[in-house]
Amino acid sequence: MSKLTVLHINIIGVVVALMVGAGLYFTIITGALDAQKKAESELAEVRGRAEKLPSATRALETAQKEKAKAEAEWAVFERQYMPVIGYTDNTLTTWLKVFIPNKGKSWPERFIRTIRTHMERERRAHGIVWENPGAVVLPAYGPDPNTIQVGAQGQGFGPVLTYSYQLAVRARTLDALMDHIRSWSTISQAGVPVVEGLQISGNSPNLSATYNVTFTIIVRDKIPAQMPRISGSGGGGAGGFGPMGGMGMMGGMGGPGAMPGMASGPGGGPGMMPGMASGPGAGASSSMMMRPPMGMSGGGGSRGGAGGATMEAAE
Repeated sequence: MSKLTVLHINIIGVVVALMVGAGLYFTIITGALDAQKKAESELAEVRGRAEKLPSATRALETAQKEKAKAEAEWAVFERQYMPVIGYTDNTLTTWLKVFIPNKGKSWPERFIRTIRTHMERERRAHGIVWENPGAVVLPAYGPDPNTIQVGAQGQGFGPVLTYSYQLAVRARTLDALMDHIRSWSTISQAGVPVVEGLQISGNSPNLSATYNVTFTIIVRDKIPAQMPRISGSGGGGAGGFGPMGGMGMMGGMGGPGAMPGMASGPGGGPGMMPGMASGPGAGASSSMMMRPPMGMSGGGGSRGGAGGATMEAAE
């Protein structure tokens, strides 16, 4: 084997240098070029966002002002329309203190008093004659507090109460009648009123009208938890309120007739809305059911079966 000459060594060195250079190019230099391109792309994106920053800042300021304005307007409407019903932390106490007649302090009594006060103002201001005041009466509360309506989830605003009534009125002029319809927007502490289905008949000065008014309340109170140990049991004669007058206690549900489509209640008076059970066993269900503030009926006289539920709760 011949010895390596200087030429051979130089050739080998050149080949090795070329191989190392190629390796460095395809690993380090190419990677660095790719990283540079990526950095330049990110820089261009950041510059684009930076150019949009002034307009985005103005849009944010505008949105914050609109939010503050909406919250201020909502606070006004909330104070006017949304009552504090007064729920307690458990269903039984809420039933006893908030829904059973309590010298005008219970929620159904307060609600009905608000409606009647409004209609009395309408009589004085526009000469409106309310032909069916018995349409707005208290609900059957039954012997089971778990069946009292305290609020159902809906409309994306949290627990909601919805009460709907069909009213009939008389007015001397069309202007007076329309002023009356518009007046519902001024009512306070009864929910947001919506009037629909207005039908007018007759001629001045004896115009008659019927319409539906629905009150929607977003419940601000904390909803009390159900009490599984309580169930409706027993109960004597029905107790309730007359739809007009001093709202005193009396047997049965006295007063004017009920709304069209209502079933007759115990004692010969007006009954409840369609789908509402009546009588001593009406509240035996353990689920929260809707009970609009119509006419109250239930067992056990003026406490409407409270004895049965209270006795079982104490066991």
